[in-house]
Amino acid sequence: MKTLQSLLQGLPCEVIGPADVLIEDIVFDSRKVKPGALFVALKGNHQDGRAFVASAIQSGARAIIAEDDVASNGTTFVRVKDALNALSYISTRYWDNPSLKLRMIGITGTNGKTTTSYLVESIFAAAGWPTGVMGTINYRFGNHRMPAPNTTPFASELQRFLAKIIDEGAQACVMEVSSHALELGRVEGVDFDVAVFTNLTQDHLDFHKTMDAYAAAKAKLFASLNPASPKKFPKHCVINADDPWAEKMAAHARVPVLRYRLHGSTSPADLFAKNVVCDATGSRFEMHTPSGHEPVRLPLLGEYNIMNALAAAGAALSQGIALQTIVQGLENAPGVPGRMERIASPRGFTVVVDYAHTDDALRQVMTALKKLKPAHLLTVFGCGGDRDRMKRPLMGEAAAQLSDAVIVTSDNPRSEDPARIALDIEVGVRRVRSERYEIILDREAAIAKALSLAQPGDIVLIAGKGHENYQILSDRTIPFDDREVVQRLLSKTS
Repeated sequence: MKTLQSLLQGLPCEVIGPADVLIEDIVFDSRKVKPGALFVALKGNHQDGRAFVASAIQSGARAIIAEDDVASNGTTFVRVKDALNALSYISTRYWDNPSLKLRMIGITGTNGKTTTSYLVESIFAAAGWPTGVMGTINYRFGNHRMPAPNTTPFASELQRFLAKIIDEGAQACVMEVSSHALELGRVEGVDFDVAVFTNLTQDHLDFHKTMDAYAAAKAKLFASLNPASPKKFPKHCVINADDPWAEKMAAHARVPVLRYRLHGSTSPADLFAKNVVCDATGSRFEMHTPSGHEPVRLPLLGEYNIMNALAAAGAALSQGIALQTIVQGLENAPGVPGRMERIASPRGFTVVVDYAHTDDALRQVMTALKKLKPAHLLTVFGCGGDRDRMKRPLMGEAAAQLSDAVIVTSDNPRSEDPARIALDIEVGVRRVRSERYEIILDREAAIAKALSLAQPGDIVLIAGKGHENYQILSDRTIPFDDREVVQRLLSKTS
């Protein structure tokens, strides 16, 4: 516990009421308020935390922070200019700046963050470093798994997690750092030691509006690495030199930069691959690094996963891990849930479930699958509602170009009409073809249709939701897991 006064020290604010009250927790969700908590009322896109102040007080909140006046009814009220910034500031102080005690790896980019985080985790395990992970699939350490409501959580949950894993023996933490988190200041107060850039392709323009703004948000991670940090760990940026936005990221770095690219022959890079072979078992390549070169057998499909492996290797090399240990970690890496996850059919075809939800990610996955020389590639996908509309026709075009048959369906429509979303996708499909596609809005029915069409030697790709076990509709969220649906449907026909 700490006093409110100690938490606010150095933060521009106005305090109305006693400042020496003891704070026993920090929350931004009024449903989680317990007696003694500090409730921070955040303004969201859909809800305003000020509307829940009365509920928080009734549940025992000892103090309230908000940007505008609220009816605090005698409870200590703190007015701040930016409640999100205040949440980051006080959370870092409340949990005693836990990132200073951990080797912190931040991974940002449109695609590849999750797989890269799994690969770094596997390498660190090979090095004997107990590591926590925060990302799209879950927040985890050791045998503990917690659901991930956001790729990068709000500051109070982030700092709470870091403090908890330190208590449980963690030495490092790998984080997927989203552009939203960077733009909204959720990672303020986190002292990163390594920042990794995977790539930048069109996504989230509903939030950022332009690619330049999207890139500027990502670049904040690289600018945040402080060469004057009191921490003992080396500071490095690890950047995908094959990406057109690479030098924009590197320009913000104040610490040494390691560059990686798939093939080193195109232009100099610190890490690159040679003699690449991809097949149905994964990838084989020779990894060249500043510490030498070694053969690698990566159990993940597709050249793009070699890029993720190089990114993870760069992060590990920057922290002094031996090359042989890095190779061991890469070769022992587990499959990533919902990332090129394969389900065999007793009818002789293969189903692949993948999270690809941008046109670039969809192209990468389909290209990797085409290299396996299936008889036919059938693709089922949709696009999320209340998200970037501009990528929908691009995804439709990509699917139509690389698939033998396309079924457009619903993803997480949220408040949008699923039929309208499908029409946006169809615009792109029809740029390529006017046949061998159909729209089936019921996602289970769409998957069933694809399975009914598949013949021995075919691959059915079900893209967009990956590891997700729910579907967000306009009025409710329902259980829905592509993998479970596939297995259930296959069991009925076997």
